[in-house]
Amino acid sequence: MLARKIASLFASRPAASTHSRLMQLHEYLALLQEGTEEFAAGERIKRDAFSLALSLREELRLPLGPERSLELILARRCKVQRISLVHVPLAAEDCFFIAMYRQDASSAHAHLVFDIGAEYQRPFLECPDFGVGEEATEDNLRRWIPRLAEAPDAFAIVERRDGTYMQVYADGRGFHLEHQLVTTGCHYRAAQPVGSEAAVETLVSYACGKYEWAHQAWDRMVL
Repeated sequence: MLARKIASLFASRPAASTHSRLMQLHEYLALLQEGTEEFAAGERIKRDAFSLALSLREELRLPLGPERSLELILARRCKVQRISLVHVPLAAEDCFFIAMYRQDASSAHAHLVFDIGAEYQRPFLECPDFGVGEEATEDNLRRWIPRLAEAPDAFAIVERRDGTYMQVYADGRGFHLEHQLVTTGCHYRAAQPVGSEAAVETLVSYACGKYEWAHQAWDRMVL
């Protein structure tokens, strides 16, 4: 698994534009901050959300399960903008493809893949070159991440769950950060390399669930 992840640091390329908009995580978080409420989505909108997930299955490498019951598709609605968030469950436990619908719209204007289960897991830090495999606490991150600059081939991963993680390596240009949400189809690289301290702060934010990291500039990659 580690080899698969680190390979993306060197084999990825910028994603091509698609026919539908993949929402940035910070945009989704902003919707949640408005407050949401339960919403009884109708059969039509549920079928549309599932059809959208099917159409993006290959592009986003969605692990859609065999069960297609509309009863498993749930929805919430933002209290301010009245945007419906229709959750299509994925085969990975507590992971969802979320389609966003403006009020009275017949089709989604945006979508996101999100790992709700990862929010309740303790993140784990791995740095094989240093023999590190321990809880991703702030102290541990501040101890090990700066040392990546001393070993050009070394890398570190903060994993929340299999498929949802952040990773980093360093070279002469600085520290390079990537993160992934559930699948390799939702893999992002920081737009620019950063310094040691900025890399540590980003990883601490990620590990501690504070989400400041999500507001940085991230470019989606095709692996």
